[in-house]
Amino acid sequence: MSPYHKGVLLTLAGVAVLSLDALLIRLISADHWTLLFWRGLLLSLCIGTACLCRRHRYRPSRRLFGLGLGSALFYAICTITFVISIRLTSVANTLIILSAAPLIGALLSRFVLQESVSGRTWLAIGLCIGGLALVFSGSRDQGHLLGDLTALLCAASMAAKFVVERAASPADMTPALVPAGLLVSLFTLFQTPTLVMPAQDMLWMALLGLGVVPLAYALITQGPRYLPAAEVSLLMLLEMILGPLWVWLVLAEAPGEQAWMGGLVVVMALLLQRLPAPRRRQSSPLFAK
Repeated sequence: MSPYHKGVLLTLAGVAVLSLDALLIRLISADHWTLLFWRGLLLSLCIGTACLCRRHRYRPSRRLFGLGLGSALFYAICTITFVISIRLTSVANTLIILSAAPLIGALLSRFVLQESVSGRTWLAIGLCIGGLALVFSGSRDQGHLLGDLTALLCAASMAAKFVVERAASPADMTPALVPAGLLVSLFTLFQTPTLVMPAQDMLWMALLGLGVVPLAYALITQGPRYLPAAEVSLLMLLEMILGPLWVWLVLAEAPGEQAWMGGLVVVMALLLQRLPAPRRRQSSPLFAK
């Protein structure tokens, strides 16, 4: 299997697992700061234990140490803003707004990593932004604007995380999830009114913190080792389809009309980007060398 296809499979597997994230957040009734504290702590414990069991030899240079801290910081911001956005707006709105991540990732890759972006990718990103505009237009009347803006900050931090991990390639940045989770817990420790969760939330929290989040991000973090940051962000858009689907099936939370339309535009963009196209010699499907 080529490194490119390996990166695609790892990222898609991680996104499929992560699509359950929004549903579990909805099922947990505890305050969002309490949820974030345990989410971060359980992630750190789970990933840290896995690294020790694998005898993960993480001996970063000064450069990799800095990139690891950057990845941890951006992940912490992404996690906090994601959970808050899910609580302030609809799941569909949050996940569709995350479609801005490829645009931000492409821009950062272009100016930070000097990775040139193909015309087809720019066209797909442009369609994503059109879908994003539809979502925001519907949120002004529903009082979800603050939650939507929080989701946009989440998209920016997600894109920055992928760019940092791309810059560290081929190094494995999975151990950076340990300090990332601790940063989330440390920040929310001073915000949460209590660390005690209702008994009915414990099962969902265990599934979220010990299963879905660690496994998903352990897989997704491998993606930038083999793929450009903008392509990892585009593959993340699969969550936009699966996440609202699970919430709709379990909790009957249907997306609004503008969210459906915006999501349709994004799906069209993904289909356009994935259509077979002639590639220049030694070029990747998304990035022209």
